[in-house]
Amino acid sequence: YVMKKVNLTGGILAVIAAALGIIGHFVLFFKWYIPGMSAESAEPGCEILLKYIHPGLADLGLLASVLFLVSAYGFFTGKSWANFFSVTGIVFALLASFFINIPFMAAGLPPAYFMLFFPYLILYFVYLMLVQKTPWKLILFTLGAGMAYIFCFMNGVSSTSRIITVGAPIFNLVVTLHWFAMAGWAIVTVGAILKPKEWMRVLGITAGLLELVVGIPLAVITAQELGRFSLFALAPITSLILVVILMWPNLWQKITGSSD
Repeated sequence: YVMKKVNLTGGILAVIAAALGIIGHFVLFFKWYIPGMSAESAEPGCEILLKYIHPGLADLGLLASVLFLVSAYGFFTGKSWANFFSVTGIVFALLASFFINIPFMAAGLPPAYFMLFFPYLILYFVYLMLVQKTPWKLILFTLGAGMAYIFCFMNGVSSTSRIITVGAPIFNLVVTLHWFAMAGWAIVTVGAILKPKEWMRVLGITAGLLELVVGIPLAVITAQELGRFSLFALAPITSLILVVILMWPNLWQKITGSSD
C-alpha cells in the first residue's frame, strides 16, 4: 500500500511537472523570443545568448517535460526506473528555467522564466521529500551541487559568447573546462539523490577544484573590467563551499548516509 501511494504521488508530480514545462516553455518562448533578440544588451555577448541559447534552453525544458512524462508512466506502472527519469528531468528543468533570466535582466527585460524556475524548485523539494524520502541535509547538498552545475554552465556559455564578441584570451583558455566541471556537478547531483557512492564524492572534488582553477582568474579579470562584482564568480564560490564539504572528514557519509 505504501509503495502504491509513493508511486501515485510520484506519477502525479511528474505529470504536473511535464504540463508546467510544456505549456510554460511554449507560452514564454513565443512571448519573449522576439523582444529578447531586439533588446539593447547591457553586456557584450547577451545578444548571442538571447538569439541562440534561449531556444536551446527552451528545447532542454521540453526534453525535461518528456522525461517527466516517461517517469509518470514508470510510476503509474510501478517501475523502478521512474525515479531516474524524474530526477534527471528536474535537474534539466531547473537549468532550462534559470539561466536565461540573466541575459534577460542584462538586456533590461523582466526575468520571465523565474515563473517556471520557482515552481520547479518547489516540485524538487516536494518530490525528494514525499517520493524519494530524502533527508533534508542531502536535499540541501544536492541543491548546492545543482546550483554549481548551473553556474558552471553559465560560465561556459558566457565565455563562448564573449569569445565571439570580445575575443579576450582568458575566455578561450577557460571555456572548455567549465563544461567538464558542469558535467561533473550534474552527475554528482543526480547520483547523490539516487544512489550516493564514494566515486561521486571524488568526482565532486575534481569538478569543484577544476572550476576554482579556471573560474577564479576569470572572475577576477572580468570584475576588474566591469568595475563591479562579476557573475562569473558564482561558480567558483559555490564550488569552493562544496569542495570543503566533500573534503571534510566523514561529512559525505553523514550527509548521504552512505557507508561507501
